[in-house]
Amino acid sequence: MKRSTLSLVTVFALVTLLVTGCKKNDGPEADTAPVGVTNEEQAMTYFAANDAFVTNDEVTFSDQAIQPFDYGTFGKVDASVTPIRWGRFITSVTRTVTTTVQPGDSISVSQIAKTIVGTLKIRALTGTGDSTTISKPFTNQSLRNVIFKRVSKDTKRFWLNWVPVASSLVEGGTQAPNNTVNITKLVVTLASGDTITVTDPEQYYLRYRWLKLFTGGRKDVPEFVGGQQVKLSVTLVSASADTDLVALRFGFDGTRERRAKLAMTSQVANGDGTFTRVFEVSKTTPLFMHFHTGWFNMGVEAMTKATLYDDQAPYTVSWWGIPYRIF
Repeated sequence: MKRSTLSLVTVFALVTLLVTGCKKNDGPEADTAPVGVTNEEQAMTYFAANDAFVTNDEVTFSDQAIQPFDYGTFGKVDASVTPIRWGRFITSVTRTVTTTVQPGDSISVSQIAKTIVGTLKIRALTGTGDSTTISKPFTNQSLRNVIFKRVSKDTKRFWLNWVPVASSLVEGGTQAPNNTVNITKLVVTLASGDTITVTDPEQYYLRYRWLKLFTGGRKDVPEFVGGQQVKLSVTLVSASADTDLVALRFGFDGTRERRAKLAMTSQVANGDGTFTRVFEVSKTTPLFMHFHTGWFNMGVEAMTKATLYDDQAPYTVSWWGIPYRIF
C-alpha cells in the first residue's frame, strides 16, 4: 500500500476541485465540545476519526455471515481445499489520526491510519470430500486523508472553528511480507457513459454533499440509475503465478449487501516475476444496481488464490473503497 503526503499547493488545488460525495448531509454542529476535546487540534482529530465517510470502509469490507460465492467456477485446481463459502469478520479497529495545519492557517489535513484486525473464515471441502471451517487471522492497514477548512476563530466554540470539507478514498490491505497483490487502477463507467479513473485513492478527493461554499459539480462521483448494469475495470499487479480473485462489494444496508466475482480479461507477465492483470464484471453474468436511491459505498477487494484455496497460505489482500449514488 502506498503512503503519500500532501503539499500545500496540492491541498489548495484539491479544495477548489472537490466534488460531491459521501452520505453526509450536515457538518459538525453541537452546543458543547465532544468529550475529551479541549482544543482545535483535538476537535479535528475527533471529527476525522468519527466521520461517517471515514468509518464506512469498516462496514463495506465486513461480512455478516459466511456467504456463498461463485469462485467454484474457476474450475479444478491443485489446492488444499475447495472453498464453498467465506466471510471476512472484523474484531477490532485502531485509528491513529495525524493532523497537520498547513501554512496560512486556513487548511488542515488529517491522515487516518487504521489497523484492522479480524478473521477470514472459509467453509470448504477437503481433498477427501469432508467439510471443514478454516480460520485465518488477519491484520490490515489502511489510509485515508480528510481536509479541513478554517471557518472561524471563535475562542468559545473552538471545536467548530475547523470544518471537514473533503475526504480521499480509502486504500487498504495486508502488509509485508503478505502484500504480494496490489490494486493499481480502478475505472468506473457512469450512467452517462463517461468514466472515472482512480490510480491513487489517497489523492482522489470527494467533497461532502452538505458543503455549499465550494463548487465543482458531481461529475466525478460514480452515479447510477436503479437497474443499471454495473461496469467497472480493476487493474492489479500480483506476484502470484495463479490467477488472483477479485470481488466487488456493494449494497444499501448491512443485511442486503452484495459480493460478486469479477472475471479476468487480460494478463501480462512483467518479466520480474509479477503479473499485471485486468478484471471486469463478467459479461456472461452481469450485475445490476439496486433501485434503492441515495448515497452508498462500494469496495473492490483483490486476494491471492491461495488465500481461499490453501489452508496453510497467509491471508493476502488489497482493497479500495469508493462511494456511489443511485438516483
